[in-house]
Amino acid sequence: MWTEESSPVKNPASGVFTRESPPTLVVGGMPVYGHFDGMVHSLGLRNFRLTDEMDRPLSGLQQRMQFRQQEFVSIHSRRYMLGLGLMASGFANSGFCYLYDLVFGKLYHKQWQWPLSLSEKLAHSPWQGTSSAKGIKIKRENGLWHLTLALSVQGVEISAQLSLEPRALSLPMTLCCPNGYNGWGYAQQHSGLKLKGALSINHEPQPLSRAMGGYGFWAGYASGQNRWRWACINGEPNGVPIALNLACGINDTGSCQNVLWQDGARHLLTPVHFNVDHRPAREGRWRIWSEREELDLWFTPTNHVQHRQKGLRTRVLRRHYMGVFDGWVRDGSGQQQPIKQQLGIAEDFFARW
Repeated sequence: MWTEESSPVKNPASGVFTRESPPTLVVGGMPVYGHFDGMVHSLGLRNFRLTDEMDRPLSGLQQRMQFRQQEFVSIHSRRYMLGLGLMASGFANSGFCYLYDLVFGKLYHKQWQWPLSLSEKLAHSPWQGTSSAKGIKIKRENGLWHLTLALSVQGVEISAQLSLEPRALSLPMTLCCPNGYNGWGYAQQHSGLKLKGALSINHEPQPLSRAMGGYGFWAGYASGQNRWRWACINGEPNGVPIALNLACGINDTGSCQNVLWQDGARHLLTPVHFNVDHRPAREGRWRIWSEREELDLWFTPTNHVQHRQKGLRTRVLRRHYMGVFDGWVRDGSGQQQPIKQQLGIAEDFFARW
C-alpha cells in the first residue's frame, strides 16, 4: 500500500524502488508491500484476517495453522562455518544446527522437532524479542541481533555470546510480497556483519577479527506448496568485505531478495536464475546468473546436511550445502569484481504444507 505521504524512491543503480519502512507491517487490515529502507518493528498479525480462495474468512485456529516463520544465523570464521535455524509452522516447531570444520573437512549436525507445541518459541518481531529452543537463543534489541549458544552437536561443544553488528550506514534487505491468494510474506536479510563477543568450540576460543556473520528472517502466510533455492557469501575476496544474498522461488511476484553488500553498502539486485545439476557426474554444481549481467557464479558443494520430514499432509525436503563460489559480481559502481574460491553456503528447499 503506497500513499502520497510515503512514495517509493527509485534506487539509481538497480532501478529498484524502495520506501521508508512502516512501524507496523499491516496497516488498515492490509500489508504494506515493497522494498523498505529499514526494519519493520511489528508484523501487526492481529490486524490481518486471512481468507480462503472463496473469500471466506478463516477462523483464528485456521489462520495460525497457515502461519510460517523461519530464522537463520550463519557464522563464517577462518576455520569453521556455523549455521543454525529455528522454524515454526502452525503448532509445529523445529530447529537445526551444523558445524563444518574447514581444516579437517568434518561436518557435525543436529536437528530437533516438536510436532505439537502450544507455547510460542519464536518472537514475531524482527526488531525486538527473543526466539529460543534447545540451547539456541536469538535475541533482537532495537534491531540489533544477538546470538547465545550452549549446546552439544555430535559430541562437539559449542558456546557463544555474540552480537551481529552492521557496518556504518549498512541497511538490511527488507521486503514484503503477496503469497498465495491473499497471504503475504515479510523477509529480512543482512550479511557481511561484524561479530563482537566470544565463540568457543570444544572450549577453545575462536578468533573473530576476520569472522563475518549474517541472519535471515521470514514470516507470513505461505501457499500450500513452496520451493526455493538460496545462496549466501560472506568474505573479503579482494580485500573489501563483500556479502551476497541470492534466492529464487521464494516470492510469488516479480520482487526478489537478491542483494550485494560491499563494505556494508547495500545494493539491491534484480532476479537471478539457479541452474542446479544433482547428477553425480556433474559434482552437483550450481550456476547462478543474471539476465541483466549483474553476476555469474558457479557454486561447487563440498558437503551438505539433509533433512526430510513426512507427515500425514506434510512433505519437507531441506538441503544445506557448504562449498566454494567462483565467478564475478558487478559492484555498486558497475565494475566486475572477481570471486575466486570463496567459501559460502546454499540451500535447496521444498515443502508441501
